[in-house]
Amino acid sequence: MTNQNIADSVIKIFFEVGIDGETMEYIIDKMGMRDQMIKQLTPQNDIVELERDEEIMVRFTRQQLIEYTREIQERCKQASLEAIRNAGIGFDDMVELEMYHDRTIEVNFDESSLYKEIECAIDDVVTDDDDAVLDEACNVLDHLAEK
Repeated sequence: MTNQNIADSVIKIFFEVGIDGETMEYIIDKMGMRDQMIKQLTPQNDIVELERDEEIMVRFTRQQLIEYTREIQERCKQASLEAIRNAGIGFDDMVELEMYHDRTIEVNFDESSLYKEIECAIDDVVTDDDDAVLDEACNVLDHLAEK
């Protein structure tokens, strides 16, 4: 019996028993063909794979990668805001008041010092070593899997 004949026989049986999508997914998974089916059924320009040491760690569709990146961006934003709130930036050093004889007051603000303080506050909470970044990436993947 050829592969085509076997396939036709199996398909005929599937129609006779009324196999549903969930059962078909179970069969594909048990046959060890899940990844292959995902690759074949998803347009290849819509797949992004993250590799580590030539091993595929995770495979994203375009939309999943967008959601993943959006979550990373939100976490960065929240960490940055928290860093700025907790930095205890002393604004006194950045503001200079000058009073003139005509009772006018001039206020000068050192904007570059403020930006430097904010950058330092963010640098203090954002770690960029490989292990910390990978841990955060895995944490986001776990978080997205829970949704």
